[in-house]
Amino acid sequence: MMFIDKVKINVKAGNGGDGAVSFRREKYVPNGGPNGGDGGKGGDVVLAVKNNLNTLVDFRYNQKFFAENGHNGETQNKSGKSGADLIIYVPQGTVVRDSENRIIVDMFEPNARFVLLKGGNGGNGNQHYATSRNQTPRFSQPGEKTEAHEVILELKTIADVGLVGFPNVGKSTLLSAITEAKPKIANYHFTTLSPNLGVLRMYEKSCVVADIPGLIEGASVGAGLGHQFLRH
Repeated sequence: MMFIDKVKINVKAGNGGDGAVSFRREKYVPNGGPNGGDGGKGGDVVLAVKNNLNTLVDFRYNQKFFAENGHNGETQNKSGKSGADLIIYVPQGTVVRDSENRIIVDMFEPNARFVLLKGGNGGNGNQHYATSRNQTPRFSQPGEKTEAHEVILELKTIADVGLVGFPNVGKSTLLSAITEAKPKIANYHFTTLSPNLGVLRMYEKSCVVADIPGLIEGASVGAGLGHQFLRH
């Protein structure tokens, strides 16, 4: 599987539904009052850790996540249906940042859940605005609108042991020898472009070993894999 450890996605909670404007129309109720229902709440955007995920590759081609809007209010005081929450599953160890690179949440706990964006509130129907002076209000409250936000998902590679060294010195070969991992091995620099993970088993114990991309002098100013390496 391709290893993806940093992606940008666009997320948006659902808009609230509009309140309704309607009036009672029963045959034997000559002065029927307002009975417009309230709009439904928009769906939340929720992040949830899925324990069998270990990469962000699912976000490479699908980068827009919009929760369902709340439904508009109806006649006879019927409230609109609330929009369904949108659950976005991420691997354990995913750090979520805003567009200015500030950390929003670190999803480091197994089965963690976090409400990233709350849905908009539904608007009030005209039933709420009847007064002694205005018994037939012909207006209602619109639902609360929400905005789309860009967030950055960054996966912290979780490993017990990291193999660090110059390019092409045998890190990937060692990983393939002691674990079942099948990293790309070739006789040229920078064969490894992102960390490869393998599980080293010994009797009843095991640990995760990471083959880290090669580091050379000048990486801090862009040489080799540059900052892409130093992030790890």
